Amino acid sequence: MDFPHKSFSKNDMIELIEIFRMDIDYFDLSKTKLSSKLVRYIQEHEEFTPKKEYFINNKDELIDYLSKPNQLKVSTYQKKEIMYISKNIILYCRQNSLYNTTFNDENELIESAQYIKFYGDIPTVRRALKMLNEKNKLDIPIIISPKVKFELNNRNKLKKEKNIIEFKYGSFILFG
Repeated sequence: MDFPHKSFSKNDMIELIEIFRMDIDYFDLSKTKLSSKLVRYIQEHEEFTPKKEYFINNKDELIDYLSKPNQLKVSTYQKKEIMYISKNIILYCRQNSLYNTTFNDENELIESAQYIKFYGDIPTVRRALKMLNEKNKLDIPIIISPKVKFELNNRNKLKKEKNIIEFKYGSFILFG
């Protein structure tokens, strides 16, 4: 049993149970018992009510989501470390060399990028990996939680739909 990942708290699992309307009685259960009940329920059932906020449409996607670290539960120390690595990758991409970065060689750079790819909810991580992929023609996937992916898609839709009014000359009175 390699899911749910240990970074998912009891409350995170309860939230998923409620969102996907799973018939699990979670009151008075410890995290480990709830986890085993959740795994058993997922293995026994094939159909799940898809939620567009989570981008989870079937059983395999739900298992995949629960198998990866919960990006919303990053400790302060870990976030500082991830930000430090991301900023060093951005520095490397801007100056086209390892000078002034903490990396000894490109293998260490790639290993660090592989480490931070699971934390795509952090904007600096997305930016760093995107720059690195473009510069070195790599294909390191940026793993973003379904909730953040939904928010980013909504934000992009709003940007595209936004009507921009441009006045070239003249004086105008606008009424609200």
